[in-house]
Amino acid sequence: MSKSGFIQRADGLLQTTVKDPKTGKRVYFYGKNVREVKEKILTYNQKQERGISFKEISSGWWEEAEPLLSSQSKRGYKQAKERAEAEFYNTSIKDIKVKDVNNYLRELGSEYTSIKTVQRFRLVLNLIFKYAIEHNEIEYNPCSNAKMPKGLQKSKRSAASVEDEKIIKNTKEGWLFPFFAIYTGMRKGEILALQWKDINFKDNLINVYKSVQHEGNKPSIKDTKTEAGTRIVPLLKPLKERLEGITPRRAENYIFSDDGSQPLTNRRYITLYNEYKKKYGITCTAHQLRHSFATIAFENGIDAKDVQELLGHKQLSTTLDIYTDFRKSHLIKLTDKLNEIE
Repeated sequence: MSKSGFIQRADGLLQTTVKDPKTGKRVYFYGKNVREVKEKILTYNQKQERGISFKEISSGWWEEAEPLLSSQSKRGYKQAKERAEAEFYNTSIKDIKVKDVNNYLRELGSEYTSIKTVQRFRLVLNLIFKYAIEHNEIEYNPCSNAKMPKGLQKSKRSAASVEDEKIIKNTKEGWLFPFFAIYTGMRKGEILALQWKDINFKDNLINVYKSVQHEGNKPSIKDTKTEAGTRIVPLLKPLKERLEGITPRRAENYIFSDDGSQPLTNRRYITLYNEYKKKYGITCTAHQLRHSFATIAFENGIDAKDVQELLGHKQLSTTLDIYTDFRKSHLIKLTDKLNEIE
């Protein structure tokens, strides 16, 4: 038995279809009677008219994006996604305008002073809107003409303190990592990925072409972040002397490892670094030691472009930020010395 526009199924339910105007696909509706089916169609049409919510779109985007992200990016992107969902949640994606995005960015600017942090939040929001365009939910990305709030500061990481640098340089025993970092300027992941075969003792060079990333606690080897990251750095004499005192040095073994077969886990690295800091009374981070290396290079007259290459910075401006800090510190010391003259 069939009614106009409806099909009576074998299980007794009525069935009808409606064509989705955006995709052209047929959407099926089922019910015990005509009234129930029509109510479902009405609800569907109302939702289509209102549009899919921001939360539904962001969830769909995250389901596709998450598996492709590194563990470090995943944490930052997830934070930005959840913050955007808290802002827009059930708002229809098509109802969000440029002014709404500008208001959101201004709110972020009042919460965070770092331009880098707000840029990350905006990047994730932009990716969500792009996902909505790709899935025919909107035609225009309101992030395209949104403006970053004024007054944000460019975040800077300083070098380690002079006291910390002296302690690390004068410590010839114990955990090697801080000593290695201050004499190479390499990133934490790059150091953890080093194998003995990457050290050229004859020509005093270190080959940098891979990095450790931790997925949770587990280490995995990746290529360096950028083309600039793949580089050769000098093996300086103090570090060479310490490395030559380590035996055995099997080519395939990882230098920073419990048994040589694999890099340190994230938990193990944190434990060793904290133990070192407690034992020797330092407070600096691994990244600050990277900046200390740059400062040492500047103090010895190395050109900024050469320092950029040694550090593997993609942009010279990143290196020049460190140089600016060095110059300020140098001038302060010079002023103090001149003030001592009577």
